[in-house]
Amino acid sequence: MVRVIIKGGVWKNTEDEILKAAIMKYGKNQWSRIASLLHRKSAKQCKARWYEWLDPRIKKTEWSREEDEKLLHLAKIMPTQWRTIAPIVGRTAAQCLERYEYLLDEAQRRAEGIEEEDSLKEAKKLKPGDVDPTPETKPARPDPIDMDEDELEMLSEARARLANTQGKKAKRKAREKQLGEARRLASLQKRRELRAAGIIIGSGWAYKMKKHRLMDYNNEIPFEKQVPAGFHDPSEDKFDKAQKTMVEEKRRDWQERDDRKADKDKLKKRKNEDLPESIFGEKHEKKRSKLILPEPQISDKELEDIIKIGHVSDSVRELVDDNPSSTLLHDYNESARTNAFSARTQRAAVGDVDTVARAADDLLALINVETPLKGGLNTPLHNHDFSAPGSQRQPISTPNTVLSAMAATPKNVGEWIEDAAELEKRRQAIAEKKKALELEKRTKAFQRQLPLPSKLNIEYKKRGAGGTDLHKADDLIKSEMYSLMEWDVEGKEPPPKQIYSKEAMELAKKMIDIEATKMAEAEDIELKLDSQMWQVVANCFGELVKFQNRFTRLSNLSKRDQLEVLSERFKVLFGWMTSQATKMQKLEKKVRLKLGGYMNIESSLTDKLQELAKQRETALLELKTFKRLEQNEQKAIVKRINSLTAELKEQEIREKNLQKRFSFLQHRKWELEQLEKRENATSGQEPIRYASFENVGHS
Repeated sequence: MVRVIIKGGVWKNTEDEILKAAIMKYGKNQWSRIASLLHRKSAKQCKARWYEWLDPRIKKTEWSREEDEKLLHLAKIMPTQWRTIAPIVGRTAAQCLERYEYLLDEAQRRAEGIEEEDSLKEAKKLKPGDVDPTPETKPARPDPIDMDEDELEMLSEARARLANTQGKKAKRKAREKQLGEARRLASLQKRRELRAAGIIIGSGWAYKMKKHRLMDYNNEIPFEKQVPAGFHDPSEDKFDKAQKTMVEEKRRDWQERDDRKADKDKLKKRKNEDLPESIFGEKHEKKRSKLILPEPQISDKELEDIIKIGHVSDSVRELVDDNPSSTLLHDYNESARTNAFSARTQRAAVGDVDTVARAADDLLALINVETPLKGGLNTPLHNHDFSAPGSQRQPISTPNTVLSAMAATPKNVGEWIEDAAELEKRRQAIAEKKKALELEKRTKAFQRQLPLPSKLNIEYKKRGAGGTDLHKADDLIKSEMYSLMEWDVEGKEPPPKQIYSKEAMELAKKMIDIEATKMAEAEDIELKLDSQMWQVVANCFGELVKFQNRFTRLSNLSKRDQLEVLSERFKVLFGWMTSQATKMQKLEKKVRLKLGGYMNIESSLTDKLQELAKQRETALLELKTFKRLEQNEQKAIVKRINSLTAELKEQEIREKNLQKRFSFLQHRKWELEQLEKRENATSGQEPIRYASFENVGHS
C-alpha cells in the first residue's frame, strides 16, 4: 500500500532552516516554489510559519503592563478582530489571542478563589492523540540524531536546489546573448571580406537609412503628403502635436539610460530583500568603553583603622553587656544601618488597584452575562476610564480670552528688560545732553571753534606792580583768563570752586552787557562784532606767524626772517600734503581693488551706450529719409494715377472706334460675298436662299 503523507504537523529545525534559505533566494512571494522544497508542508503553512514565528520582526519577549492594557482595551472595542489588533499592539495575532485567553483564565481563577497549581497548567497541554491546531506558532522540534530517509532526501534536494544560483532561464539568456554576438561578428567579418574584394553589400547610405530608420533628405521630401484630387476637407490637414511622438522614436541613449536605471533599482531591491544580513543579520552593538571609576577617597590604612575601632567597640560592649550601664553605650552599627537605609531614595508607593486585573474581570463578566430577556440590573462593572491606555482625561474649561491676553504682559518693572537699541539711544541722548551742558561752561572761543594757541603766554600769570583796586581787578581777570585758556588748550579743568553755576554766569553776562552798553553810548561805537569776527580771524591767520616759538606779525619781520618763516610753513604744508597723498594712494588702491570689476563693467556699458547712441542717430536719420520718401511718393502717386486714368480713357475710346470699324468691315465683307454668289448663279441650279445679315451674325 502506498504511504500517504498528510502535510502539516509540528515544524522541525531542519524545515525552519530550509524555509529561511528558500526565502533568501526566492523572496516572500513565491510560496509554492518554497513549499516544493518541504515535502510535508504546504505553501499556506510555509507562509504562516514565516509570518507567525520566523520573521525577525516578531517580538517574543514577556508582555508588559502597557501591552496588556492596550490589548484588553482594543479587545473591548474590536472583539475577535485579532488581525487588526496585532499590528497596533506590536505582536502577532496568535500571540494576542493566547495572551487574551491567559488573562481571562487568570480573572476566572481569581473570581473563583482557586490558587494556581501545576494541574491547571497540565490540563491545557495537548494529550496523546490530539492535534495542535496552530503548529506554526510553536517552537521548532530539535532534529533527531538518526533522521529518516525521507528527511535526508529532502535535505539533500534542498541543498542542491538552493546551491544553484543560476537557473535555466539565466543560462538560456546568456547562451542567446553569446550566439547573437557570434552572429554579429560573423556578419561583420563577411562584410569586411566582401568590401576588400570590391563588393559593397549593406554598407551604403540607403542601407544605413533603412537600418537606422532615417531619411535621405537629398532624395526624399520629409513629411510629404500628397494632395488629394478634387474637392476635399482641409481641416484634416491640421497639425497634431501628439503625432510627433509617433513619428520620432525614442533615442537609443535615453532608452539605455532608463533601462540601466531600472536594472540598478531592481538589483538594489533584491539585495535589500534577499541578503541574509537583511533578514537574519545581528545588530552591530557598540563596544562599551572601560569603566573608569574615580580614585578612592579613603585609603586602605584608614579602612583598617575604622575596622579596628569597630572591633574595640564590640569588645567593650561584650564586657559591659550584663551591667545596667550597657544601655548608655550607643550602637553605632545600628545607627549606620539606619542612616544607610534613610539615605536611599524611597520608592514611590504603588497603588493597590490593578487595572489589568479589573479590565480582565470586566471582560469575563461581559462574556458570562445572561440573556437580557430575564430583565433586572445590568452586569456590574468597575468604574474606570474607557480612553486609550496610558492617557489621562483632562478637565475641559472655557478659556478666558481677557485673562489669557493680559497674562503675557509684565506685572512690574522687574519682569521686563529694555531693548538694547532703545537703551543705547537713551545713553547717547544723555551723553549729548551732558556734553552740551559742559560746552556751556566753556569759553565762547571754544564754543565757536575758533583757532586756539599752541602755547600759553606766561605773562598772564604775572601780577601788576601797582596795588590799586584797578590793578588788583586786572590781575584777577588775567588769572581767570589763564585758567580758562589752560582748560581750552591743555584740557586742564579748573577746580570745582572756580566753576560757576549757570545762574551766576547769566548774572555776570547781564552785568557785562550793561557795562558794555554804557561804554558804547559814552564812546559812540557798535557792539555787533560777530559779523566781522571771521574776517578778523582770516586776517590774523594770514598775518600771524610762528617765529622763535612765539606768534608775531609777518610785517614786523625782516625779509630774511619772512623767507625763513614762509619756507618753514611751506615745508610743513608740503609734508602734510605728501602724507595725505600717500593716504589717498592707498585708499585709491583699495577702491580700485574693490571697484575694479564695477569700473570695467561701467566702461563696457559706456561703450555699449555710445554704440546704441550711434545706432539711434543712424536710425533717426533713416527714419527722416524714409518719411521724406513717403511724402514724395504720396505726391507722385496722385500724378501717376491721373496719367494712367487719362491713358485708360484714350484706350477705351480707341477700342470703341476699332470695334465700329470692325463691324463695318464685316458687313462689307458679307455684301461682297452675296454679290459674288448672285453673279455665279445659273438657271439649272436650285434657287439660293438668301439670309439677312442679322441671321448670319446670330449663326
